[in-house]
Amino acid sequence: MGNKYVQNKELNNAECLTYMLPYLLKDGGYYEKNPDVPPTLEPFTMTMIKDAPRQDNGGDCGVYALKFIEYKSSEENLSFGPQDIMFFRKKYAIDLYFNKLSM
Repeated sequence: MGNKYVQNKELNNAECLTYMLPYLLKDGGYYEKNPDVPPTLEPFTMTMIKDAPRQDNGGDCGVYALKFIEYKSSEENLSFGPQDIMFFRKKYAIDLYFNKLSM
């Protein structure tokens, strides 16, 4: 996200997710599996974390997104970078193969 044009374009693209996520959670059965979470269709809020680790290529965005979600949901400090991505990619593949991922 080096320049203002790219930043604005990425933020505009991400904004639609704030409206989509509540519907995806509802339709995916999240609220039924987590009855302690009150269901809502209100848009989520979006915050740009400026010091989050950044990918250094065009193919690791999914791994970065998953790791970011894991770290933020556990309230740990973001402490990973490009050197860790191949390990996480392999770990996700193994977890998927053995059906160890859960929402």
